[in-house]
Amino acid sequence: MAAPLTREPDPQAHRKRLLAAASEWGIFEGMRRPWLTVGLLVGLVAIHLSLGLRMWSNDRIGPIGVLLARRPKALLERAGGQSAPEIDAGELWRLISCVFLHQDGLHILLNGLALFGLGRLCESIYGRARLLLLFVLSGLGGSSLSYLGGTELSVGASGAVFGLLAAPIVFGWRFREELPTEIGRALRLRLIPWAVLNLLIGALIPFIDNLAHLGGLLAGAALAAVLSPPVVPGNEGHPWAGRLMVLGVGGLLAWAAVGVSGNWL
Repeated sequence: MAAPLTREPDPQAHRKRLLAAASEWGIFEGMRRPWLTVGLLVGLVAIHLSLGLRMWSNDRIGPIGVLLARRPKALLERAGGQSAPEIDAGELWRLISCVFLHQDGLHILLNGLALFGLGRLCESIYGRARLLLLFVLSGLGGSSLSYLGGTELSVGASGAVFGLLAAPIVFGWRFREELPTEIGRALRLRLIPWAVLNLLIGALIPFIDNLAHLGGLLAGAALAAVLSPPVVPGNEGHPWAGRLMVLGVGGLLAWAAVGVSGNWL
């Protein structure tokens, strides 16, 4: 009696399954420890509260207003808001510092919730150094397009948040062969409607800076098209890449901090 025929395992298919499983585990495991995302949130809230405390010390608001009250235009300009006349005069650092300012409690609440969700996802995919790069450069892209579009004064991390929304979409498409099918499809199909919906809302509501949203979205997509996501085995990038990113972004943040401090002194 002839022995039953057995099919030889496909090495490429087996390797693909292993890579997909490793990527899936890395994404979910990384979302459990989003330390940089939490750090960014703490920093944004601390800056927002510091402006509120300054208003309270001048008897302009009560204790609840430290978090909730709307910050005056003059205070936001002095704290580093994206003010077109000052940028025209050469204060380009405002295109970075404005990302870390918010108008009122609702503004920082909405951006904070979006940052926590998308930041955790991007941190698990790209790691902390690349998340910092995505956040700052997407914010810079948003504020730059807003300024070029003629916006007189703009603040907020929404451009950076839109960049963090674009990055997983591009990642899901770019690595669709390496990711589990359901994860790649979810990243593409579930996040794209959110991006479109929020851009439509921004187009319909006059006081929303939709140019900042669009600029951040485009910047995040462009960065995600070239960044190596360590969550995919074999795409960790050069060992020095993360350090160089942190140094570069740190230099931009220090430049903005020096500019802001010059306004307060």
